[in-house]
Amino acid sequence: MTNSGSAFGQTFQYITDIKLHELERQREACVKYVQETLAQARAATDPVSHLDILLQRIQGWTGTGLSSLTSSDINLGNYKAFVHQARHDPSIPSAQISGWISTLEGQLDQAVTRYNYAKLFGDLLKEWLQSGDSLAVTSDSNTQTESAEPSASETKVQHRSEHDEQRDRIQELIFTPKHIDVDALTSYLHELFHSTPEATAALGILRARIRDFGESLFSEPIDESSMGPLIRSLLSRDLLSTEKAATLKSFLSNEVILSEVTSVLRMQLARLDTWEWPEEGVFVEMRRHLSGKYRAYMDNEIIQALLFQYIGMKWSIALKEAFRQVMQSKAWKSETTGTRPLLRDHIIRRRYFKVDNEAPVRRGSRWDATSGISLPGSIQARRKALQLEQFFMTQLPSSIEGTAEYDEEPDYDQGKPAVGASAQQALLRLVSTEAHLKRSLCGSCTIMRADLEWFGPSIPHDSILTVFRFFGMSDKWLTWFEKWLAAKLHFDNSPDVQVRRRGVPIAHALSVICGESILFGMDFAVNQRSQGLYVYRIYDDFWFTSHSSSICASAWAEMQKYASLVGITFNAKKTGGVCVGGELDASLPRGKVAWGFLQFDEREGRFAVDQEEVDRHIKELKRQLGKTRSVFGFVNAYNKYMEFFRRNFGQPAHCFGQVHLDEVVQTFERIQREIFVEHSGSVVEKLRSMIETRFGDAIEAKNMPAGWCFFPVSEGGLEVLNPVIQLLMMREYLVPEPDKQFKLRMDVDRNKYEQAKTDWMNGLQGDDTKEVDLDESKKMFMSFEEYILGREDRMEHWGREWKHLQELPASRTLALPPGYDMEDLSQEAIWNVSLYAEEIKACFGGLNIVESSLIPVGMLSTFRSAKVAWDS
Repeated sequence: MTNSGSAFGQTFQYITDIKLHELERQREACVKYVQETLAQARAATDPVSHLDILLQRIQGWTGTGLSSLTSSDINLGNYKAFVHQARHDPSIPSAQISGWISTLEGQLDQAVTRYNYAKLFGDLLKEWLQSGDSLAVTSDSNTQTESAEPSASETKVQHRSEHDEQRDRIQELIFTPKHIDVDALTSYLHELFHSTPEATAALGILRARIRDFGESLFSEPIDESSMGPLIRSLLSRDLLSTEKAATLKSFLSNEVILSEVTSVLRMQLARLDTWEWPEEGVFVEMRRHLSGKYRAYMDNEIIQALLFQYIGMKWSIALKEAFRQVMQSKAWKSETTGTRPLLRDHIIRRRYFKVDNEAPVRRGSRWDATSGISLPGSIQARRKALQLEQFFMTQLPSSIEGTAEYDEEPDYDQGKPAVGASAQQALLRLVSTEAHLKRSLCGSCTIMRADLEWFGPSIPHDSILTVFRFFGMSDKWLTWFEKWLAAKLHFDNSPDVQVRRRGVPIAHALSVICGESILFGMDFAVNQRSQGLYVYRIYDDFWFTSHSSSICASAWAEMQKYASLVGITFNAKKTGGVCVGGELDASLPRGKVAWGFLQFDEREGRFAVDQEEVDRHIKELKRQLGKTRSVFGFVNAYNKYMEFFRRNFGQPAHCFGQVHLDEVVQTFERIQREIFVEHSGSVVEKLRSMIETRFGDAIEAKNMPAGWCFFPVSEGGLEVLNPVIQLLMMREYLVPEPDKQFKLRMDVDRNKYEQAKTDWMNGLQGDDTKEVDLDESKKMFMSFEEYILGREDRMEHWGREWKHLQELPASRTLALPPGYDMEDLSQEAIWNVSLYAEEIKACFGGLNIVESSLIPVGMLSTFRSAKVAWDS
């Protein structure tokens, strides 16, 4: 059977060859025509005749490539009128005629230049197709995958490769069972969920929902209309091989196949109790990610993968809603804010004195002031909404179309971050903002970050099944999950089939519900045992903050206890705490609080760039760029790595301030200078050197305009990513000193308090205090110290500042060059076009470097989205 990647590459090559052959024919015709035109014109006996011949020849061009030899801002009709005038009007100076001649001859040179760059662009595309730099277009003889290893002729391997080491470690984990004390875990969960009447009630509702859903799933018909969303959700996980993904994608446009697939899935679901893994097992492929880590992907058969996806998505939706109901119930404790909590009596007095600008409400309604619930717009109300919408069970999708990944890192090689990546950015902003807030209000802030070691591959199956059973899953479903977990597998280092005894496979929707169900127990345990502390969690990455180091210590102790019971382990290298403005509790592990290339600096109270981590990736980037075999491959790898750096530096936000952005810009400068040390840190000079060496006969590389490197591919440029442009667009709009913002709120508090007190004393608050039952001894207007207890729960202006600090700044929009359509371009592309407009016009006669008819436009999207064949 023909490899689909190879067939695609051959078709791609064939189409490109045809277009490039036609392009060369047109280019030769243009060059010849221009040369003849210049020769005839320069043989003229006077300047006016010279100009006339140029004009007639330009107007007589009938080539099929360029619609005109001149740019759009040249009006040939005007020139024709000027020629007639110049013949008979002595007042027209000869210098002006010479200027017209120079302009038209320059236009002819620019027409040839546009053809030459079109040819160069085509040659670069052809080089890329033949190089193997992209997994999308490799041929059989030149195929590389992310798991491909260097051949012996390329390198002498002194030790086992990282590929082998990680594969062996995964095999050791998943084929070795880990037994837990099932009775102890069950007892712990029973005590936890029966610690209060509210928790007991929430557990009963949870169990009923899970039991009822399990029964309904067997009888729920699979609709053909759900096949499209199901297939797209499976494709989004990058689980299947390139060939199988292409085959599955083709199903979307074939209604007959969709109908047959739906029928087969119905049959399989109907007899799910007889389902078994194939005796020959499922092959496990080791894939390399941009970070250098390898992941083990099961190469499931397509129908089998769809069945798993369907069951996984359906259970994910049901469990997410069931777990959310627990969080929104009275069983879930509210977090204690500040060093002195806001009590019921305080809220009654605030209502009586009307200090919070609270709208009148009926007693017993959701926002009843006497209920203790935070007011809308306050920090705590916004915090709860953020927890629920962005950080609670976010790995579980809410619909079939949901694409939440269950991986330890986003795959930047795909050109887009995973869902978890945007959540992680939001989390970094939240942690930074909370540090500013807690330091301002309480003087100190403790931040803890913890990560589970090999979580997916290491979860004991007994833990998964015990938690499922405790939450109410039926025996029928428990039996099926037990079979699914015990997958029959084989790796590339052995043909023997072995049974998985531990862990869950990567990128499967079913894996998500196993992991999230386990960790929901930990989330609830911390909430119950640590004064309502909320653990912000993205998969197996935990973050929590508090003004009290002892509260964090209590949470950490509970997390360790739960982890021990379920048989999972925290990664010591990625687990640590810091205390800004105070002492870290002795029971908390002191270590790096970091993500990506950011590390929290407790002395400065902010996230700073970890330059040592950057150095490690600079070395890897140098190596990867050195292994590319084409200019386009070089640009593609460079762009993806720059985007990888940019995301891992964290998005600019008000809570980080200008100092973070300036540090990132300076780091990018250092990266470029170290990568292109022989070219003064310039990617442009590096590309000029590469093109001079490989295509020196096509253009003069030394005269290659810098703008060509950065102009969009759709215009015939290379579209090199300049990572600092996006940053510079935002700098002037950032809050310069975010650590002072909450202190400014304190000044506002004093003014608001004095105004509220004055209004009360003058009777300006209205006369409906009879709604609030307050003892006579408590009717003296509250002190300022009591008033400010409501900063996090009752004051909207604090909530607005808290929200504002987590927002991204606006971006500067540059003025567009006249006559250029920017409708489909990003702000970064517009910046580049504006920056290099004059240079591009001088070289090509306009801002369109080449006409779309001269290059294989249909292939450009493939280039931009192509998956890089990273060297292993």
